[in-house]
Amino acid sequence: MTLVALAMILTGMMALVGGASYLLPWVWRQFRMRKVRREIIGKRLLVLTYDDGPSGGVTPQLLDLLRDRKANATFFMLGQNAGQHPAIVDRAVREGHDVGCHSDRHLHAWKTLPWTAVGDIRAGYEQLSRWISPNAMFRAPYGKLTLPTYLELMRRGATVWWWTVDSGDTYETLPATAEIINRVREQGGGIVLMHDLDRSPQRTDFVLELTAGLLDAAKRENFSVVPLREVCR
Repeated sequence: MTLVALAMILTGMMALVGGASYLLPWVWRQFRMRKVRREIIGKRLLVLTYDDGPSGGVTPQLLDLLRDRKANATFFMLGQNAGQHPAIVDRAVREGHDVGCHSDRHLHAWKTLPWTAVGDIRAGYEQLSRWISPNAMFRAPYGKLTLPTYLELMRRGATVWWWTVDSGDTYETLPATAEIINRVREQGGGIVLMHDLDRSPQRTDFVLELTAGLLDAAKRENFSVVPLREVCR
């Protein structure tokens, strides 16, 4: 066998391994979320989820709104942000909201060295260890997993969550809140992805208005507003 042929074979094998690192977690996600969607629709559930917090601005406003409306939500927090705002995390837990891990620094697993992405997950759980268990629920930054990060989460026994409706609050152009509310209504419920990091006043208002609008719609449509712990695992 020539060196060229050997190099081609090795290159092909590396491509297969690399592809599997992305493909296998993606396939698992599809199977898992199919089951989740069936339960969400069958039970007419609305789950409000917020990523990237806590923040000193919008998170307390959300907690006020949820308290006044007697609703519980799920917050996937970054370890570094929780370390800066421990009293806000204390409040979220005290008021009955779910707290999950969203890593420490929000590294994109597809664009980061495998051991660095795994380290970011571990650091997130460590930073949040005052409030959550080592196998607490997890949502991947950008929704992306690789085989190494997937195996780290399986080793922990962590439940991994995605969403069924993206609010669009990170889009360059914000959608109309009515558009997102109608999508949830037409789908018969949903896990809605929102973000509670401090950004522009326009985006803060969007998240608050959408949250209130979704809660209003849930009352009209007879959806049960629940945290993720009450959805199938």
